[in-house]
Amino acid sequence: MKNRTLQITFSILFLAFNTCSGQQNNSPFEPFTNSAEIEVIIKDATVGKAYLYAVIGNQNLIKDSTLVDSSGKVVFKSAKRYPAGLYYAVYSDNSIAGFLLDNNQKFYLHAEKADVINTMKTNSKENEIYYSNQVYENTIGQRQAQITGGLAYYQPNTKEYADLKAEQIKLIDEKLQTVKGYQEKYSGSFFAKFKLMGQNPRLTEPRKPNGDLDTAAQILQYRNDFWNAYDFTDERLLHTPVFYNKLNTYLTTLFPQRVDSVMIGVKFFMDKVDKGNREIFKFTVNYLLLTYKESSVMGSDKIFCYVIDNYYTLKKAYWIDSVEVIRAKQLSDLIKPSLLGAIGQDINCKNEQGVYVNLYSIKKPIRVVYLWNPDCEHCQKETPKLKALYDIWKSKGLEVYALNVEKEVDKWHQYVKEHNLDWINVMDPNYESKYYKKYHIFNTPGLYVLDANNKIVSKQLMPDQLESVFESMIK
Repeated sequence: MKNRTLQITFSILFLAFNTCSGQQNNSPFEPFTNSAEIEVIIKDATVGKAYLYAVIGNQNLIKDSTLVDSSGKVVFKSAKRYPAGLYYAVYSDNSIAGFLLDNNQKFYLHAEKADVINTMKTNSKENEIYYSNQVYENTIGQRQAQITGGLAYYQPNTKEYADLKAEQIKLIDEKLQTVKGYQEKYSGSFFAKFKLMGQNPRLTEPRKPNGDLDTAAQILQYRNDFWNAYDFTDERLLHTPVFYNKLNTYLTTLFPQRVDSVMIGVKFFMDKVDKGNREIFKFTVNYLLLTYKESSVMGSDKIFCYVIDNYYTLKKAYWIDSVEVIRAKQLSDLIKPSLLGAIGQDINCKNEQGVYVNLYSIKKPIRVVYLWNPDCEHCQKETPKLKALYDIWKSKGLEVYALNVEKEVDKWHQYVKEHNLDWINVMDPNYESKYYKKYHIFNTPGLYVLDANNKIVSKQLMPDQLESVFESMIK
C-alpha cells in the first residue's frame, strides 16, 4: 500500500493527547498540598520496579517510576503536584493499586496482594470512599450477573422472567440512587464528581400504540439525555476514563454508523464542548481528527473536514502553531471536492493508445473511479477482485475508469495485458487532469462510485463490498 496524501504534519496534534494540564480544585473535601508523596504498600509484591501510570482518555501513560523494597513499598514523590485524575501503581508482577488524586497528594495506600480491593487501608478520604465503592460495585456486579443469567434462561412471557426483570430494574435504580447520594454525602469530593459524571441515563421503554417497544424512540430519548448534567468545565475528568468512554460510546453506538448520522452527534456535542473547558475542547477536537481522518465509517472525511473548518482554526486551536493550522486547512480544502454526496468532477486522461478519455463521456448508470498502481501490494490483491466483479456487472451498467497513478508505462501495460483488464485504463503522468485535487485518496487503491448524475454515492469501499451498492443503485 502506498500513501498518496500530502505530507501534512500532525505531530503536535498527536502530542496534544499527552499534554492535558491538571485543574486545581479548591474543594474543601481534603486539604491542598503543593507537592506529592504517595506511599503504596502491596504486601508480598515482587521486589523490582514499579510505575505510576496516569489515565488520559483511553491511554495509560507512565508519569513516574521507583524501586520496590522487600516489604512491597514504593513512594512516588514530586516537588510539583501531579495533575488531578485517576492513577495506577503497577508492580513488575502486575500487582496494581488504583487511586484518585485531587487536592491532597500526600497519603498512603496499604493492601494485601491477594485481594487489594477488600484489604485496602488508606488515610486519604478520596480513596477510602473510592475503594468502598469498588467493594459495593463488586457485590452489585455479582447480583447483576445472576439476574442476566436468569433472564437468558427463562422465556420473556413467564412469571420468573418478569420477576427477574423487576429485580433488575430495582437494582439499576438502587445503584443510580447510591451514586446520586454520593454528591450529598461526599460533597466537594472529586470521587463524587467522578462517579456521577460517569453515569449514563436510565433507559426508558416507550411503547407503540400496539404495545410493542418503540426502539427508535427509546434510542432517541437515550441519546438526547446522554449529556444531561455533564460538567464540561471540569478538566479533571480528562484524566480518568469517564470523558473518553462517554464520548466514544455516544458517537459509535448511539448513531447509525453512516457519516451524516454521526455528523448530527458531532455537531450537537461540539456545541457543548465549545462552551466548556479549553483542555476538554482541545482533547475533543484532536479525538475527532484522529478518529475520522480515516475511519470504518464510509465518508468519514466529511467529519474530518468539518472539524478542521470550524474548530481547528487560528482563532480556536490555541495549542497549535499557525503553520500547522494552515496546512490542516489546505488538506481539508483538498479533500472536500471528493466528499461523499458531492458531485464527482470530470477528469480527462490518456488511455493505452495515448487517446484522451474523459470520465463524463462514459454514459453508464454506474461508474467506478479506481486509482491504483501495479506496484502497490494492496492493489495487486484488490484489482483481480474488482475485475471479477466487473465481468459480472458490465452488462448491467457498470464501467470502471481505472487511473494508474504512477509513471512507469511499460509496467502498467504489462499488468493490464496479463490480467486482461478490459475496462477503461488511463494514465496521467504529467498530472494534466489534476485528478489528485478531484479524487483525493490517502492510500492506493482508492475507489469512488458515481451514479448517472455524477454524484459520489460510495467511497472507501473495496470490491467485495460493492455488489450491494450496485444493487441499490440499480433499484
